[in-house]
Amino acid sequence: MTPINNTTLLHTVLAVAALAILTACSDGGNNNKKDQAVRTDTLSITSYNVGLALNFVAYTEERLVANEALLADSDSDVICLQEVWLDEQVEALTKALEGNYPEIYTVPAEQILSEAAACNNEDIGEFTQCVNTQCPGLRGAELVSCVPTQCSDSLFQLPPVCLDAVIGSVGIPDVTVDAVIEAVTQPAGKFAFGGALGLILASKYPLEAREFQDFIDDSTSNHRGALYAEINLNDQAHVVGCTHPTANLSIDYPASGKHASWEGENRFMQQQMIAFANAKAGENPILFAGDFNCSIANASNGIDADFAENCELWLQDGFADPAAEQLPCTFCSEENLILQADGGSGNYLLDHIFVKNLVTTSPIVADRVFDDPVSIEATIHSTELLPEDSPIMVHPSDHFGVELELALP
Repeated sequence: MTPINNTTLLHTVLAVAALAILTACSDGGNNNKKDQAVRTDTLSITSYNVGLALNFVAYTEERLVANEALLADSDSDVICLQEVWLDEQVEALTKALEGNYPEIYTVPAEQILSEAAACNNEDIGEFTQCVNTQCPGLRGAELVSCVPTQCSDSLFQLPPVCLDAVIGSVGIPDVTVDAVIEAVTQPAGKFAFGGALGLILASKYPLEAREFQDFIDDSTSNHRGALYAEINLNDQAHVVGCTHPTANLSIDYPASGKHASWEGENRFMQQQMIAFANAKAGENPILFAGDFNCSIANASNGIDADFAENCELWLQDGFADPAAEQLPCTFCSEENLILQADGGSGNYLLDHIFVKNLVTTSPIVADRVFDDPVSIEATIHSTELLPEDSPIMVHPSDHFGVELELALP
């Protein structure tokens, strides 16, 4: 064993002491930064359905550019986006958000493919003939709008797997009847948009304990689910959720569905989310955002009902719905420049942020956001807006967003 002289021993002691001091300073600095990051007097959370459903909502490509700018300027602490279906849309909006939102949570698309060709020529012959006769030469949104009204009988006579594939093909860019036939006469997907969930959860604070509740086995037409995470503020864990369950679609409920109706499927998902959120949070605060595709009638705010009993499930479980209590419609045929073009009817509040177990120092304030028209222009690949017709003023989505701001103890 080599002897240690006094000089060596002194140097060793000094080095250990210095390391301890540096470690303490470093830990203290990190703790201070962490404390600063999680101490706040207020919390704001936003839900916004961006309406980027190709062939369903007008000016999808053109509005994407406008929404990139809007979201880059967002100052909400947490934001839940819905209907961001395509990879290029997710990439564009993630890039717009990341300057203000270091924490972004998405899940990859997942499709259910048929084992063999979803349809054969005999299966689809009568439907194809109807579309070519009743919707001749149409493509994109015009074709998607025409088929359910003009060829509903032949559409719903298709075998279940074939019908699912036809409905799932509606997200094909600038879709034509020939493109649908090509897609479904081979192994084909059950869900539109490649099985994408369409959800983005973004936060200025760390999104911890992330979880995905998958409804793939109970979804019809679109893959549905919910994102969950915890944000820790003021020494308190807050569970945040982001979702977009089944909509009240204008077509009949397919025979392959498990829940008898669009309303039944929506209700099942809401029941499952309530149970999941409660189990995850315990007594901790919950803030659950999304387009829940349900609306409770409120004459004082001019709101009509749609799947109202499904929304009421949250209230019966002890959740509050400040947006529905305070705001006018978020899906508004009489106000929205996109919906007016289709002559829609009804004014619904489909977009909610359900809250529970909150301790606040003042009332929660709800606001309607992303409800001002924006200027859009034709893009290189525009199919709906020609350069000579642009720019035009439209709303950034067929939905308006909702935002809650609450004071924290």
